[in-house]
Amino acid sequence: MQGTVQNYACVMRNLLLVVMLATAACRTAAVAPATTPLERAIVTREHVEAAVATERLLSTSYETFPAEGEAWFVVKRGRIPVLVVAGHATAQTREGSLKTADRGTGSLAVALHEMTGATAIYTTRRSPSDPNYYDDNEFKRTLGELVREIRPRIVLDLHASHAYRPYDVDFGTMGGRSLGNRPDLLESLIGAIRAEGMLNLSQDYFAASRNPTVTKFVSSMGVPAIQLEITATRLDPSRDPLTAHRFAQLLQALVRFISGLAA
Repeated sequence: MQGTVQNYACVMRNLLLVVMLATAACRTAAVAPATTPLERAIVTREHVEAAVATERLLSTSYETFPAEGEAWFVVKRGRIPVLVVAGHATAQTREGSLKTADRGTGSLAVALHEMTGATAIYTTRRSPSDPNYYDDNEFKRTLGELVREIRPRIVLDLHASHAYRPYDVDFGTMGGRSLGNRPDLLESLIGAIRAEGMLNLSQDYFAASRNPTVTKFVSSMGVPAIQLEITATRLDPSRDPLTAHRFAQLLQALVRFISGLAA
């Protein structure tokens, strides 16, 4: 009988100890800091409004041919070895036909230049020759000079994709060949974009390999390049508050990716 009482007392002591430890653990968990601190947002209302103003100015010359002697594209030189291209920021001429502008890509390129220090090249008038379809034009010659001069760590070629496409962004990599020996760059870019809430991603729906694309041109020079086909629902912040919010997410993802490369 005495042994039974002693065993019962021992069990109760152990049970009490377990309860005390569990209670302490709960209290500790309640006050413990998050294991992964959140990053502070970096894109402001002013950044988005500036992009809206840039695109509004570009839109006045989407389909206007340059005057004699007038340039049809602009280079904004940066301070870091990253190059952003928007060769369809305005309408372009391909096989004698007019192709509409990839609305929003020009203002996105300008915003990335201003926020990260990347060099940007983008069209400002109707292109007499499509820079993403032909190599023999002044845009491509200037692009080649920039690549040789800057030797960028990566070239991001911006395009707008129809809103009916199921993805937020499609990455054109020529089946991975445009990345050279740096497939990690695509992994980092995907990580930055997913971190901003964009989960519907695709690779090589538009592979950038069929025609003389910017991505093919740059990668032939030994520089990693990715063609970004971005849903039109993220490229027109002037449309409504939701689209402005989606543009801000995209801009923030690309800024963080580019800034990470510079660091």
